[in-house]
Amino acid sequence: MAAKKKKVEVHHPGVLLIIGGAEDPDEDNMKILPRFVQLAGGKRARIIVCGSPSENPKDKERKYERLFEKLGAASVFEAGIIERHDAEKPELLAAAKRATGVFFTGGDQLRLTSTVAGTPFDDIVRERLWRDRLVVGGTSAGAAAMSSTMVIRGNSDGTVRRADLSLAPGLGLWRDVFIDTHFAQRGRVSRILTVLAQNPDILGVGIDENTAIELEPGERFTVMGEGAVFVFDGRVTHSNAADTSDHDVLAVTDSLIHVLPAEYGFDVREKRPLLPGGRALIARMQGH
Repeated sequence: MAAKKKKVEVHHPGVLLIIGGAEDPDEDNMKILPRFVQLAGGKRARIIVCGSPSENPKDKERKYERLFEKLGAASVFEAGIIERHDAEKPELLAAAKRATGVFFTGGDQLRLTSTVAGTPFDDIVRERLWRDRLVVGGTSAGAAAMSSTMVIRGNSDGTVRRADLSLAPGLGLWRDVFIDTHFAQRGRVSRILTVLAQNPDILGVGIDENTAIELEPGERFTVMGEGAVFVFDGRVTHSNAADTSDHDVLAVTDSLIHVLPAEYGFDVREKRPLLPGGRALIARMQGH
């Protein structure tokens, strides 16, 4: 008798749409949020809005519910996660298993992670992002929390010192990266360099307002919107982070920075920028 063939499990990763905040200020000329609905299935989109980062989650969820319905989504479910136990509600978990898109609003990224991270809802979102084509979007705090490391306090007008920044674990939907939002508008270059001085094996990604990246997890992303995306390659040649106090200025040498406007992209595996159309640029210097 012939042995039965072992069934091969096929994974179909989804998409992350990571927004730098203040998206689509003119509701009559929206581009970023319509793209989220399109990625989630357009007229067949079933979207969950999670307002947990906000001080007023219900207001935030209703705002985005109206927007997504206006953009043609088939259904919008308000997550209503205010306390951690809310992320175990059977009706929410059932909606998460059916959803084609999940959207995290702005607010406070620590409020989001302390409420959602490690809950059954978070587990379903993470599993379906990597295996079941789920589209996950987030703006401002909802975007910053997607990375494995996130900032919870930081001075935009400071220099590169550990004392100017406090970090915490993020949701980890995009691993080995640090995301900062409202980037050029709030002068956050020093924040990313401070992170890279202490974590030289990650990418730093700064996203301007009304700007987003569409990311295939682990593969590549494309930029859309009005502003730029700044990518900092963390493979610096020297940092004195281990030998300084919290208030000393940190040394960071040979940090490679890419500034990418709309239609440009980035190959996450190769850590190289992509021209419009997807063609990769050849590195100028060996080692980058």
